[in-house]
Order: sequence, then structure tokens, then C-alpha cells
Amino acid sequence: MELINVLNLEDLDEISMSYDKFCQQNMQTMKFQDLNHELREKIWNGLFTQLSSDKYLKIHDKCLQVLRILSRDKKDLDVIISDERLNIIIEKADLAEAVPPPYTNVTVEALKLLCNLIYNSPGVQIQITKTKCLKNLVTRISYYNETVSNSIMLFDMRILFLITALNIPSRYICKNDCNGDKILIDCLNNLFDRLKDSKELVEIICELFKALFNLNIDADDSTEDQKKINRQLVSTLYKFLTADHVQALDSEELKSHIINLLTVVPISCYDSLVPEVSSDEQKKSKEIYQGLDMSAVWELLKFLDKRLDSPKNLVENTSPAVTTLLKLASSNSRIRKYTRQKVLPPLEDVMTRPEEGTTLKAKLCKLLTFPIMELRDIVAEFLFVLCKHNVGRMIKYTGYGNAAGMFANKGLLGGGQPDTDFSSESEESDTEEYVKYRESINPITGCYEEPKPNPLEGMTEEQKEYEAMKLVNLMDQLTGDGILKPCTIGADGKPKPIEHVLELQKGLDHKFKKNNSDSE
Repeated sequence: MELINVLNLEDLDEISMSYDKFCQQNMQTMKFQDLNHELREKIWNGLFTQLSSDKYLKIHDKCLQVLRILSRDKKDLDVIISDERLNIIIEKADLAEAVPPPYTNVTVEALKLLCNLIYNSPGVQIQITKTKCLKNLVTRISYYNETVSNSIMLFDMRILFLITALNIPSRYICKNDCNGDKILIDCLNNLFDRLKDSKELVEIICELFKALFNLNIDADDSTEDQKKINRQLVSTLYKFLTADHVQALDSEELKSHIINLLTVVPISCYDSLVPEVSSDEQKKSKEIYQGLDMSAVWELLKFLDKRLDSPKNLVENTSPAVTTLLKLASSNSRIRKYTRQKVLPPLEDVMTRPEEGTTLKAKLCKLLTFPIMELRDIVAEFLFVLCKHNVGRMIKYTGYGNAAGMFANKGLLGGGQPDTDFSSESEESDTEEYVKYRESINPITGCYEEPKPNPLEGMTEEQKEYEAMKLVNLMDQLTGDGILKPCTIGADGKPKPIEHVLELQKGLDHKFKKNNSDSE
């Protein structure tokens, strides 16, 4: 490789040009197959020799650029990056001490190199927490002002995210030893104000949200101090969701990271997302419900509605939003009632199935039979919470066929009701159209159906019995071939496979006797 020959040059300008040429030629290169271990070590050693000498101070940024490109290749990184070499990089990144601004281009290039090394080397992921890098990085974030470049902030945040994502103990160090969550929230509030004049800050803020997500994965509210920090975080997220200058950005990525972060915030702090409003403030906001500002909830619902229109990565793109809305609806009755109005408004169109159409309700009902359980179950639980865990109400809005899977999982196929913490007050407000067609609505499909003639009308009892036995024999054959497995409803309200199809007759006999006794 030509790079090995460059290390023997003396002229700094010539070395600089050669490094620029190497970087240009390898802009997209991820692996260096022509490097064996010996040659790889020689090149890294030569570059670190230059990086450690003031003689080459003029080209230190070029050395770091070359190292950054070489560090894309994971091979031998754990062996090559010794403690000494890692400390040199940390020093060049101005993280050996808590250095206040200004910073240089060397700082930026060293940070880029650190990002690659942390991502590609499990050894570095462990080594770096044994240095002062993390503590000094958090301290530097607290120094941020308008003189700090976007590049420095971006790669600082990216390093913080990578360390806390790939080294779990570092989360405790950052949060408890360095007050990292408090410092990041303060930084977030500062960037919120600056976002009005600099849209380029969005990428930095997204990285900050990702770092906060890592710090809050195991968040609790066991102490008053932690409760205060959590509420401060949620209040800040409320600002980002509702502020006009942030809305104007129309950034899907920004909202997505806010929602991801909300999934790990303790539910007890969600009230900060729906602040109480005075009578004067109510005139300024469009989304007021029972004295609460529901603007943030409305933004979450619009985000979910938009995401459901795209089938690509549906689980990844929609599960966090549904999870957050479920937590919100479970946390406060006023939020639940508001959300129900938006998602499950009083039925007016009873002529189409619940899963048909372009409404948010239709899109969610369609997911009740989605093949991937992770998303299907969380959507079902969300709708069930909006229905106050009332089986009849769930059937009314979604149709029994759509909700049957959830009822089976919860042991509600027998028609029982789960124990709930919801109030008993009624929230029904049937429309005239629903009342008019109620008797003709098929509970299985959840929509109106024209009355159908009785297929057994005109048959003698012998003919009915003959047709019933044909059905039994057909089901027996399908069961024997393993095509279907008939079930009855067990005492726990869940499906229970039967050993023989004639077991179904017991249930029919019981129902027949019950119907006869009812008619007497």
C-alpha cells in the first residue's frame, strides 16, 4: 500500500497531499483486504508516531482523517488500540481534561475517529470508561455556548450515545456520577431556543434524544430528585412537540426520537405532557379538554396516523407511538377520554367494517389481525383501554372477529369482564344512525348487514340432523388431516383444543337445553 511509503517522507506539505489523496481515493472504503496484520500495525504505528510529535503538529488533523478511514475496518482494532493510543486520541479530542471552548479542527477529527473506534471495537467500549473521557465529555456539554461549532456538538453527542448504548455500566456513571441527565436536559432547553435560527441543530438534538433514551431505559421515580428531573424532561419534550417553530420544521425524525424517549419515561411523570391551563390560556390553544392542554397528545396521534400510511418497517415505525399513547391513556382518565374521542368517536358510519376506510380507527382495527404479534397486541391493548376494558364496547367499535385474538389471550372468549381500575361512569353517546341500525349490526364484522333468510327454514328435524352430521363428519376429516383443530371455550375463557369432534356436541346439547328452558 502506498500509505506505508508516505510515512517515510519528511516534507510536511508532501505528506499532507498524500494523505488527502488517500482519503479521497478511499472515501467509500470500509475494508482494507490488502493489509495483513504486520502491515496494518506498521501503518497505525507510523501515524501514531506522527500524532504524538509536535514536529508533525501541522498535519495532525490529516493523520486523524487517515486513521478514521482505516478504523472503519474492524479487523485487529482490539489489538491495535492500546491504552496509550486511546489516550492520545482522547487528548486530541480535548477530552483528557474538561477543556472549555474554543476547539479546533483537530478536535473534530479526533471525535470522528473516536466514534468509529467505539462503534467497531468492543475493547475500546470497555477501555474508554476507565478513562476520564466520559466525565469530561459531560462537563464539556455543560460548557456549550454559541461559539461551539455544530460539528463539535454533533460528534460529542454521538460519542455519548455510542458509549451509553454499548457499555451498560457507563449509563450509571453518566447519570449518577456526572449528573448527565440533568446536564443534557439543560442543553436540550438551550438548543430549543436556538432552533428558531438554526435548523442544522435538528441532527444534534436527535443524537441528544438518543443519549437520553439510553440514560432513561431503567428510569425510576424512587426519589424526589429523580421525579423532579423526569418531570423536567417531559416538560421539555412537551415544548418540542407543541412549539410553533419546531412544528414548522416538520421533522419526522425529531418526533420519532421524542416518542422513543417517552416510552422509557416513568408513567407517573406523564402529567407534565398535558399541563393544566388557565381560562385565559384556553383561548390560545385549540386542543383543550377538561382544563388540560392536549396539544402534545394530538401531535402524537397525528404522527401515528401518518406512520400507519406507510407499510415499510411498520412495527419499528409505529410501536413506540402506540406504546406512548397507551401509557398516556392509562395514566389519566381525561387523557383517555380525549384520545377516545379522536380514535373511537361515536359511531356514525355503521355500513362499513371497522377496518375499512382511512380513519385512524380503521387503520388500527386493521392491525388487530396483523401477523406480527408485537404490534398486534399493543394496538389491541390500546383500543381496549380506550374502551375501558369493556368487552361489549370493544366489540361494538372493532367487531368481534377483529378482537377475538385479544379476547382469547385474555380469557374473555366466554363473555366475561376483566377486573379494571376504570370508573363505572358511562361514556356511551350512541348516534341516531347507530341506534337505528343496531339490531341489524353483525357483531362479528362490526357493521350493518341486510337480513338473510334462515338456511334451515322449511327443513324437517331429520333433515337438520342429517346436515349437522355431514358437518361433523367434514370437521372430523379436516381435524384428522391436521388442517384444523377445533376448540371449545374452557373455564378460563380461553380456547381449549378438543380430542374428538363429537366433544362439540356436549356444548351444543347444553346450549339446546338452556334455550329450551328459557323458552318455557
